[in-house]
Amino acid sequence: MRRRPPPGRLRRALTLMWATTSLVCVVATGCTSGEVGDREVGAAGWIRVTDASGVAVTLPAPAQRVVSLVPSATQTLRAIGADGALVGRTDFDNQPWAAAIQSVGGGLEPNLESIVALEPDLVIRFGGSQDPRTPRRLDDLGIAHIAVRPDQVDDIYQTTLILGAVTGHERAADSLVASIRRDLEDLSAKAATLRRHRVAYVLGGTPPFVSGPGTYIDEIVSLVGGDNVFGDLRMLYSSVSPEELLTRDIEVVLHSGADNFDATLTPGARVIQVGDILEIPGPDVVEAAYYIAEMLHGRSLR
Repeated sequence: MRRRPPPGRLRRALTLMWATTSLVCVVATGCTSGEVGDREVGAAGWIRVTDASGVAVTLPAPAQRVVSLVPSATQTLRAIGADGALVGRTDFDNQPWAAAIQSVGGGLEPNLESIVALEPDLVIRFGGSQDPRTPRRLDDLGIAHIAVRPDQVDDIYQTTLILGAVTGHERAADSLVASIRRDLEDLSAKAATLRRHRVAYVLGGTPPFVSGPGTYIDEIVSLVGGDNVFGDLRMLYSSVSPEELLTRDIEVVLHSGADNFDATLTPGARVIQVGDILEIPGPDVVEAAYYIAEMLHGRSLR
């Protein structure tokens, strides 16, 4: 079968997801255990963090001018009250509140001239091999940068803590993490009383692109009472044949709406368009999880 390239919105979703596949840890000045949450500011106010790439970065003080190349980080900065430091964002940060913040292009291979013109004291970027040019150029220019890779729910907590540390909003970051943990635990307990469903999450494309194991989507679907029928794939995200869909005994298809899904591929299954609510693992995870739970079970869990 001829494969059609994914449409624009699907490419956007996959860019965000493929760029987020690991853990972040925070190591504050004077820490010995190296675990997230061990944060301590040095006597002169300086802060040390070890980012997702394993590089230790020292800031002389909490960052005051921040460019965020990671949409979930942009949202997290706002959630902990640090959005006043934001001077740059990506094209994907299209919330109304971010409209006044200058865009520097995409999260991968952004416009470096635009970044330099904003005179940031910190750039938050995607960690990984997808964009080797950006960290090299930032190093050449003497601009501090940290890598984050929010993928699973635990990474949301870790990213929140690292952003709280580098912006001087540790207390707000701690509070946000505690709130998300509590709310997700409550939702998980509610979902545990309901029947589980066999679920396929389709991002779009021809053949359909689905979420596999070890992804943020897989984790949220499982937390709210769904069993990912493609949990045995060897890749985080993969295209599957129509024949594969027909043989998976799927009860519910959740699709992002990035492309039209052919419901005849999953006869008898409920097909539900859920939009892009699971595209960005960030501080809105609780709302996203409740929405997916309610779509899956056909009832409110509030």
